[in-house]
Amino acid sequence: MKIEIEYPIDNTFFSSLLFEGLLYTISNSKSDCNFNINEIEFKDKNFISDIYSNLDDNRINDLRLRMVGNDNINRTIFEKFGLNITSKKIYSDLINVLKKESKNFIIDRDSIVISLNLRKNEVLIDVKNKQEGVQAAIFKTERYMGITSTEMSLTNKQLTQYFSKEVALILLLGLYSSFITTIILQEKPYYFFLVFSPEEIIQLLSKSNKELIKKFFEIKSEMMQELKSIISKNSSNELILIELILNLKLQKLLKDSNIEKISFTLFKLALEGQIYKIYEQIPLTILSENPFKKIISKISKKTDDLIYNLYWLFSSPKSPVLTGLADNNYIAYSNLMRALYGIYRFVIVGDAQGWFDFIRELYNAYEKEKDENRKRQFLEIIRKIEVLI
Repeated sequence: MKIEIEYPIDNTFFSSLLFEGLLYTISNSKSDCNFNINEIEFKDKNFISDIYSNLDDNRINDLRLRMVGNDNINRTIFEKFGLNITSKKIYSDLINVLKKESKNFIIDRDSIVISLNLRKNEVLIDVKNKQEGVQAAIFKTERYMGITSTEMSLTNKQLTQYFSKEVALILLLGLYSSFITTIILQEKPYYFFLVFSPEEIIQLLSKSNKELIKKFFEIKSEMMQELKSIISKNSSNELILIELILNLKLQKLLKDSNIEKISFTLFKLALEGQIYKIYEQIPLTILSENPFKKIISKISKKTDDLIYNLYWLFSSPKSPVLTGLADNNYIAYSNLMRALYGIYRFVIVGDAQGWFDFIRELYNAYEKEKDENRKRQFLEIIRKIEVLI
């Protein structure tokens, strides 16, 4: 069974999920497979069935992402395999049913060709026409606006893509393996996904090393747990980046795996009406040797101790800084936000003024605080930092 890859590796959500699914398939296939950037060859046609049968139930149930009103992938994907089955219109239930029926997903073709074929206002992937294909709103966040051609006036048109049932199974694996968490902000759900960057996808496919892909997924799994913890407390970009850069655990994991760096893209999506919209798309890179250490070593001889204390400050649920940032009405909220922006500038770009702003705003928060216990906590934090610099 051969999968021919003629699809661009880019930072679109569809491409990210597609290649996430392909890499997950390689990593978790029981049978041997040969692969490179152009094709993947599996020795066993049951590889998809085997992978779906072993998906983690808890991880599936977390994926409470609903389909839009006109989505019918919960029915059509089963029809394409000759099954009279319909799941609920929520992706956790769809993937649960796919797991239960996994023995029926036998691929009776010798090859799958993942390529872009334009037909009028449609994009066809591994199908000859849209009647053969499957589609869903979650896989068309970009809608392919901006495709240009000398023969076709598509720049301002939105195209819907239709893909084969086999490609649909791969995309759903990408959805399953990249989903982090859901948060509710002002009664609106937001969904977070973590995928490998295009750079990493190209590297992993080009090196043709299945064990390396497995190792990258292990690191990614740890990264997703860290992100889930961060996002559940505060989803600001600054806090996410600060915590990851200060995270000694992830750096040690890379170092122990003999990997210098690993890069991802974090997607934040929300459902608006009948379409999913990308709200944020954040590049994230973790290094085994953090350059921030060199910056902070200029102000402290106890670099690791200072990094640990800063990490605690922005990650621990007991931190008065973090609990203060979680409450917009908190008396010193604006000071803590300025402290966050200050340490962000210092950590990310090495701006020394950012460090001074950070310390000053911690003092200001301490002076505004009325609660004696929290006031004492702020004072202890400030004194501890002063001892370390």
